[in-house]
Amino acid sequence: MGQSWNIIFLLTALIAGAIGVFFSFQLMKRFRENYTNSYFYYIVFLYIFGVYSLAGSGILQYTLNRMEVNEQVIHAARFYTLLLGVPFLFLSKFMLFKFIAEIWGTRLPVIFTASYFLAGISLFVTYGIMIVRLSRFQLGEYEQLVTYHRIAFIAIMALIYLSLFTWVTIRSTQIVDHSRKRFLKVFISWYLLYMLFIIGAFALIPIHPLVPFIFLFLFLSWHLVPILFLNLYLEKNRGPSSALQDDFESRLIAFVSDYEISPREQEVIRLICKGMSNQDISDELFISLQTVKDHIHRIFLKTGVKNRVQLTNIIRTK
Repeated sequence: MGQSWNIIFLLTALIAGAIGVFFSFQLMKRFRENYTNSYFYYIVFLYIFGVYSLAGSGILQYTLNRMEVNEQVIHAARFYTLLLGVPFLFLSKFMLFKFIAEIWGTRLPVIFTASYFLAGISLFVTYGIMIVRLSRFQLGEYEQLVTYHRIAFIAIMALIYLSLFTWVTIRSTQIVDHSRKRFLKVFISWYLLYMLFIIGAFALIPIHPLVPFIFLFLFLSWHLVPILFLNLYLEKNRGPSSALQDDFESRLIAFVSDYEISPREQEVIRLICKGMSNQDISDELFISLQTVKDHIHRIFLKTGVKNRVQLTNIIRTK
């Protein structure tokens, strides 16, 4: 395949990814929710990894080949490029988990966050040590390492997306809102399909020179459909200003009357239903973070709910 076609395919993939970043930014601006912010950063980090590590390593290989550099040096340079992009890949997947948690109106557990980053740092250090030792490898060992690298990438991506699917499947049983439950299932199912395509394309890279470009295109552009789906869902269920449903206030008043909620607690509940975090509520009401937590604790005691999701669902289905 000619070098000019290589460049065309590469630019097509990069432009498609940039379009995804643009539309996710527009989504974040239009629907000012915590989870649209997280989704935007998920797309941004993923795009950085795709451009820097995947496209960048290919461009570096092409440039060094033109300079007739030793093949072992080329392999080592490519692996260093991939290594420096790995943190962006792990950050992107973390933002995806954060996005899903925020749709439920909650936060990721501290133990999950700590475990995730501890595992990420461990993998990064291990990978870095392996790259440093590349100078001792023979060319045949480089080729074997490329195969191991491909298998490891597939395994990690499969683990992340299957964990995400399992997590959503289990937690979705707590969601009373059928529209939200359906949205989550369709959204995560789409990403599972994405994962299968990625794994397939990545596993077939050695077969044909065109496959790496197909893989990069899928990796960067596949998110355009979920972005469209998320936009349609928010237009239907939240409105362009992220306002609550028209009848929400009447439902909230009835709820407040039933459970003897104070005026300040009513304000806190309203902001919880808008998807605000404790810190956001603190800033909005000009009260301390501890005061917000105290209000929420009393609300939970009065109403008998265990979390924000149950509280929101009770009001919206009242």
